[in-house]
Amino acid sequence: MAKERLSQYLKSNNLRESDVRNMVVEAVCSLSQPFTAEQLVEACASQQISVGTVYNTLNLLVKAQVLHGTERQRGCKAREYELITGSLVRMREICETCGKAIDYHDKATERLILDRKYSNFSMHHFTLFVYGECKRCRDKREKREKKGIKSI
Repeated sequence: MAKERLSQYLKSNNLRESDVRNMVVEAVCSLSQPFTAEQLVEACASQQISVGTVYNTLNLLVKAQVLHGTERQRGCKAREYELITGSLVRMREICETCGKAIDYHDKATERLILDRKYSNFSMHHFTLFVYGECKRCRDKREKREKKGIKSI
């Protein structure tokens, strides 16, 4: 699906297809989701694809709506990328302590957003990120606090 979407975008924008771009798309599909640009560069290193080509192709994949990028705060600010699936709705809980991300589905929230009328705007899909602390990290923090060790 990713190669098809990219091919369609390239044709509609009078850009040429290339083997190198296809190799980058294959690397994207082989990575666990989400991934960073650095992880993609690493995945393409064995095929001797230049760093510049990887970054240019990454930007092209975002424009072609094959990938979407999101700013994440996990120790340092980083942009993470994920393949766009056919799904209209994506909801994810993200632990700000350990970075664990869990996809979830909530019909009430989905209905609320999908039923909303937007003036001068036609929604195609939505992504909702809920940031907080997972149960494991919360339990660890509470255990440290009970022992008198303050959280940093």
